[in-house]
Amino acid sequence: MLKKDIKRNKLSCKLITAYFVGFIAVFSLGTLLTKDRSFSEMENRPLKQMPEISSEKLFTGEFGTAFEDYMGDQILFKDGLMSVKTTSDFLIGKSYQNGVYFSGGGYLLQRFYEDTQNLDANIAAINEFAERQSLRGRKLDMMLVPNSVCINADRLPEGAVTDDQRQTIRHVKETLSPAVTLFDPTNTLMTMQDEGWQTYYRTDHHWTSPAARRCLEEWLGSMGAAQPSGNYTLKEVGGFYGTLYSKAPAGFVRPDTFSYYVNSAGQYVVEYVIEDRLSAAMIDESFLARKDKYASFFGGNYAHILIRSEAPGGKVLVLKDSYANAALPFLADVFSEVHVVDLRYFHNDTVSNLLDLYGVDRIMLLYNVDFLNEDKNFVWLD
Repeated sequence: MLKKDIKRNKLSCKLITAYFVGFIAVFSLGTLLTKDRSFSEMENRPLKQMPEISSEKLFTGEFGTAFEDYMGDQILFKDGLMSVKTTSDFLIGKSYQNGVYFSGGGYLLQRFYEDTQNLDANIAAINEFAERQSLRGRKLDMMLVPNSVCINADRLPEGAVTDDQRQTIRHVKETLSPAVTLFDPTNTLMTMQDEGWQTYYRTDHHWTSPAARRCLEEWLGSMGAAQPSGNYTLKEVGGFYGTLYSKAPAGFVRPDTFSYYVNSAGQYVVEYVIEDRLSAAMIDESFLARKDKYASFFGGNYAHILIRSEAPGGKVLVLKDSYANAALPFLADVFSEVHVVDLRYFHNDTVSNLLDLYGVDRIMLLYNVDFLNEDKNFVWLD
């Protein structure tokens, strides 16, 4: 090799090293000099803050680990870098990112793996609860909602690997106690798809408000209950990027239009029981300007919410996940008291005590398949 070539190679190595060091320095210094963010709208979670330093934490390595997590959360231009990486991966042929498939029609579909052991444990907890409540004259009805990956399975890319939620629902039907009456809205959702309705958001894991309304009406009809009565108007807000976009934030993904119903004739008192505050609205409009627009239903999920109205249908307790939030406004137009309990947060009392305290005899469970499959909080059912 000629001396000239050796010098040229050395110069190239130095330039690459200088570029790399400069890149690291810019992002590290930029991160440290930029004001820390407390919350990521993109990831919908709190971000790590600068850890406290002490000799003990330095010696044990705790500070180093915490600082690494802090830099990972606060790094300069993080949201943009995530989008560039996801888009680049897609362009080289990767249709799967962080549990999400890029699918037909612009849909992001979350892969489903049945955890039979956890699913059966949750069903057993529901069965035990239902049988105890049945002895006390309380009726339990359950709606189990399939996820978008089930209803929109035909949109999945070739080679996608995911379990069939229809088989999971059949397994639930076979193992549920006779004390629970199960309603499966799969056919309703498929019919709505055939009619041209969008039943699930493309970028979020939740169903849409029209889908929640239709399924709730059919569920109420199946149990002989009254139908929601009101002067409903469907409101729409654009620019909605949901939870699945947070997992796979590609630059080419189009935003959804978030929708919710308003009953102009309805009058409600919404009590956030643990937080000890009241509201007259079930939609928190402050969230309509944020990325997580689905949280506009009640401002998110809470341990115990009590909705009072002038509806004639008596009292009901709803055990739920976030799918129920889009259906609760209609239940408030059927029942005079709707107690809403989320077992992820309801750990300071028992459901039985709450039923006794308020004199509630009807219990409704509204969960999506993925939640029933994965959640660990059904042990809080007494």
